[in-house]
Amino acid sequence: MSFKSDKVNLFDFVKEPSMPWQNRIIIPAAGIIASGWTNDNKVFLLSSDGYSVSDPITGQRKIRNYDEDNSVMKKFSKDNLEFTIDELEQTIKVFGLRGGDGNHYTSDFWDSTSFSPSLYEQIIGIQNIKTRNSQSEYWKEFELISLKRLEYHNLKFGFSPNEKHFGIFGSAGAEIFSRDQD
Repeated sequence: MSFKSDKVNLFDFVKEPSMPWQNRIIIPAAGIIASGWTNDNKVFLLSSDGYSVSDPITGQRKIRNYDEDNSVMKKFSKDNLEFTIDELEQTIKVFGLRGGDGNHYTSDFWDSTSFSPSLYEQIIGIQNIKTRNSQSEYWKEFELISLKRLEYHNLKFGFSPNEKHFGIFGSAGAEIFSRDQD
């Protein structure tokens, strides 16, 4: 079912996320095929020319590995759900074109989902299940997030292991939203 056929344009409802998710950083990249979170909650991005690990608060790159010998794809697990970062001596869960679908729930009841207003379009929404108001239309229960760098299609999204960061990942990089680090 297309939401546009109901005369609702979901793009009219995208906005900046409210508290506590207002800290946004953008990590530009090109051709991202997998993404994820390191064990210490850093942002992992993989493209055909290598991978990077960045700080989710500042966006500062901590690791940049250029794939000069075409060996990066060998670092995926057999099922494509995990990736080994040699520099950190970590194997992490990944999502994207290769990998899984990301963690969409937190232990304190934050929930994320995507909506498809039409073919090839995708909008990501976030809500706190504890404070939601039941709406007649499911999408109205979510804050639909406006994007600054990414296009509204082929997106993956998920919460970091410590649940303090929420990322939206696309082929052009990542937009990371962080909440207070209490």
